[in-house]
Amino acid sequence: MNKKKRSIVILIIITLLIYNIIPIINDIFPNSVYYTFLTDLWIINSLYALISSIVMSKKYGFNICIILLISILFVPTMLIFYNTSASIFMIVYFVLAFIGSLIGRFIYIKKNK
Repeated sequence: MNKKKRSIVILIIITLLIYNIIPIINDIFPNSVYYTFLTDLWIINSLYALISSIVMSKKYGFNICIILLISILFVPTMLIFYNTSASIFMIVYFVLAFIGSLIGRFIYIKKNK
């Protein structure tokens, strides 16, 4: 398997882990549900979408598949742990991943000059 495909598989695994770890912890320890769900949706997942797209685009250049993966992989988490009202976060994560990919592309171009 080439390096890019391997990195995308690792991205998928890490993305699913990041998106699902806090809801799973909330199922185990239900005392802090409201605080951690909001922290998860607004801060942790958003930062992850931005940072992971910067890293991948810095390494491989701009790729729309990475942006789509980061936003679409939220769907299983949304359907299992949240409800469809959390679907707006798919758009938020898409926009953040797009911005991160543009930043990463800029770094990629600077690095390869």
